Amino acid sequence: MAKRIAPRTFIDALLPVVDQCARASLIFFGQVADIGKAADKSLISDHAQDASTAFTVLDGAIQDILLAAVLQHFPAVRCIAEERTALKKRFAGNTSPYTVILDPIDGTFHFKRGDAPYHITIGLAYKGKMIASIVARPSEDKVFTAINGEGAYVQLGKRRPRRLSLPKKPRNNSAFISSKARPHQALARPTFDPHERPIGAALVLTRLAEGEHCAYLTRQVEIYDAGPPSLIAEEAGAVCYTEVNRKPVYSQRRKFAYFVAAANDDIAAQLFAIIRQVKRDNNA
Repeated sequence: MAKRIAPRTFIDALLPVVDQCARASLIFFGQVADIGKAADKSLISDHAQDASTAFTVLDGAIQDILLAAVLQHFPAVRCIAEERTALKKRFAGNTSPYTVILDPIDGTFHFKRGDAPYHITIGLAYKGKMIASIVARPSEDKVFTAINGEGAYVQLGKRRPRRLSLPKKPRNNSAFISSKARPHQALARPTFDPHERPIGAALVLTRLAEGEHCAYLTRQVEIYDAGPPSLIAEEAGAVCYTEVNRKPVYSQRRKFAYFVAAANDDIAAQLFAIIRQVKRDNNA
């Protein structure tokens, strides 16, 4: 029988490590040139390669620092993480019902440019259900935490954590509809005010938890992108689905064909109605 891991124990063990990683990563925020799909043409190839290597090393280093802490406290858990690192291999073969899910830098597009927040995310799932999450937003000195059934909190700097609680009626109709779901944007108007930037599941889901958005629709999202921040949103009062009335299951690495998050079920139903209409149009 697997040893029980209390969600609070997980938070207490990993929160100081996430905080250290967040502070260290700020040194590189906006300092790593983008050499990805839209490479800076002013860079010569050697410099571009240096920038690429620097970011790859940073991404992997943060992941392994977090995994080292996980190995110290919870060595028997399973692991779903974005990067292929040496420490990640140490979890291979584990059969625990507990799974640690993490993304060392969510929002790499903006991290390289320094033009929007990025996040460090880690969470614990039990039999596919998120039960504890930590999401750091270093550029704003914010840390979000959540425990299943105990609420979501945000801490700004050294201030006391503040509980997040969405109002019954959303304050706005701002909806993040990703570029992966662009055909859905036109149908979202005029009910919603759709946009697709800045990107990053952690950014959108934590902003949803803060009441800055009322809806989120994306496609082909990775489990490590959605997992930890989804608990922040849900514990603030939002709902998350992959299909109508089907909650996400975070038990193995996969992409969700659709991922919907909303301030309430009525808004979620409107998003699924848009999805159905797009499918009908595609089949017409």
